[in-house]
Amino acid sequence: MKHMVFLVSLHGYVPWAWLRLLTALLLALSGGVCHAADTDSGPGKTKRTGETLILLNAGESQLVSYGLYCMTSASRAGSNAPVGGDLLLILRNNGAKSIDMEDFTVEDFALRDARGRNVKIYLWNVPRTMGYGDSTVVHLVADHVAEAPEPWTLRCKSKPTAMAQIDLTISGIEPRRVVGKNEEHR
Repeated sequence: MKHMVFLVSLHGYVPWAWLRLLTALLLALSGGVCHAADTDSGPGKTKRTGETLILLNAGESQLVSYGLYCMTSASRAGSNAPVGGDLLLILRNNGAKSIDMEDFTVEDFALRDARGRNVKIYLWNVPRTMGYGDSTVVHLVADHVAEAPEPWTLRCKSKPTAMAQIDLTISGIEPRRVVGKNEEHR
């Protein structure tokens, strides 16, 4: 059964701060697909605009549970963007009193393509420290993803000086295949 959750704004705008706060809850309820929508296309019809988050991979490691999502866009500005360029990694602290994420930099993340080559990534936000049971969102932007053969592997490894060590490897990342399947089922 396919579940979809729509973020609806009468003004065509959902503030990013609200979106970040609601993302984890909405994605849990949606079964991994979260769409933004605009209802200006007539009574009873929903015209899809804005952003869509699609689950690429989820699981647990020693200290954290995670969900890796790909953001695609139906907006004019983002519809030509290559699939997989915007990645959201949601982490939840499941095993430490506290995990200091504020010291994480782009050097703590590595994205490799199917040939083992590094894909250039940028850390778009500073993740926050997570107490036990808390979560944080890491927004990674990958460069030149259209040329990067899939599947990809993402590694997140904390610095050796961190009190709670994260060493997370997410393999089998295939945003083009997953997004293509999602498009077929609309």
